[in-house]
Amino acid sequence: MKLRVFVSGNQTELRDERFAVKEAITSNLVLNDIFNVFLFEDSPANGKDPVTSYIEKVEKSDIYIGLIGNVYGTPNDDGLSPTELEFQSFNEANPHNDTVIYIKDSNTERDEGTQKFIERIKKLAKYKRFKDLDDLKGHVTDSLVLYLYENGIIRNEPFDMTIATEADYDAINEDEVKEFLEKRATQLKLDVPTRNIDDILRNILKVVKEYKGEIKPTNTGLLFFGKNPSDFIPQNEIRIARFKGVTRLETIDSQEVNGPIYKMLDEVKSFFRRNTRIANKIVEFKRVDIPEYPYEAIREALINAIAHRDYDRTGAPILFSVFDDRVEISNPGGVIAGLTIDEIEGKHETRNKKICEIFSQTKDMERYGTGIIKMKNLMVRHGLNEPEFLEEGDFFIVKFYGPGDKILDLVASIPDERMTDLKELDLKNVQIEALTLMVNEGKVFTNELYRELFNVPRNTATRHLNKLVELEQVQKTGRGRYTKYKAV
Repeated sequence: MKLRVFVSGNQTELRDERFAVKEAITSNLVLNDIFNVFLFEDSPANGKDPVTSYIEKVEKSDIYIGLIGNVYGTPNDDGLSPTELEFQSFNEANPHNDTVIYIKDSNTERDEGTQKFIERIKKLAKYKRFKDLDDLKGHVTDSLVLYLYENGIIRNEPFDMTIATEADYDAINEDEVKEFLEKRATQLKLDVPTRNIDDILRNILKVVKEYKGEIKPTNTGLLFFGKNPSDFIPQNEIRIARFKGVTRLETIDSQEVNGPIYKMLDEVKSFFRRNTRIANKIVEFKRVDIPEYPYEAIREALINAIAHRDYDRTGAPILFSVFDDRVEISNPGGVIAGLTIDEIEGKHETRNKKICEIFSQTKDMERYGTGIIKMKNLMVRHGLNEPEFLEEGDFFIVKFYGPGDKILDLVASIPDERMTDLKELDLKNVQIEALTLMVNEGKVFTNELYRELFNVPRNTATRHLNKLVELEQVQKTGRGRYTKYKAV
């Protein structure tokens, strides 16, 4: 719904000025789209008393523009002219809304009522003087644009640095801030600040600002530390899905993820873990866990999507899609104007510098545009092809292609931290041999089979198998003679 502007002023003396105010608004594409102007001259006859009619209008308006000339106007029973009555009625009904008075320069003396009215105005409202119609229209345009900036309706700052005017400081979850500060201290080798949280948010992280005498979060403050960021930023959403096959025809699992950014990252990670494979193989007495994708590369792409997306696209979430053969991450906004897909590697252009700055304080993002290089290196080291980067419409998309049926071929690329040296677990050779059969060949053991293969008594077989269970290498199911053992 449009904001309502009530234009007041002596209808006879200031007729041209009243219509000039309306023209200043209706001839401006931006202002006309946001404001609806009321002049009493435009009001159709509705059978109501004129005074009642225009008082109802002024009380329901968002902005009052008053025009003052030389003539006060005919006072009512309370001694108030129509203009002053409208001024008083607006301020009583809307004590926090904007009143702007424009006083026309004059070479002739103002009447006594106007002079007294001007003295009252100077104590209660903002006022400006104007010389002629063009001067008045310029003042009106400037004042309304300033109003839009001050109230966050249009921005003179990037999205991530803009104050969330509808949110209060209470929208911040201080526990989220404390967790962040601990992570920040660990990554940057700093002490955790001991100052008050609100002081840290204002002066260290700089994600809250003063607005009309109150401390309010910026959009970045809400995204990282808000209790429910999506209440104020509905586009703060990651829509994740696991599809059957290589198309979007059938969904196996899906979830809509909202909340502060680091919690969203944790939820996506959990979804990713349960919807991608981890294969196992034993090679030279070492058990190797082989994930389908290097999650560090996936996480890098997801952080880039959060940091670089166009938050002005209010109806478009980040899309995180898992297929049989690939993972796709799509964020609204496309490549930043002035760059092409081929030019983004090594560049650190962004729409959201403050979001990137917060990520950099936990080393989740480098300052110098190394994310693309990092994703490529992680995929190649994992034995996979480099990710594909492309634009589709107004979306930037990263595609990670997986190993398919050749997941076990990735063994040579798996780092040492994903390997378990079975000899260091104090296992017998027969236990390692049994585990190798379970992991590499999918064999399911019973106590009887273990005894037959390795020629050991029942108690020894039970002890050997239970040790593998205790070490979380093997899963035990069933009871008694139906007990079975298979690789985890």
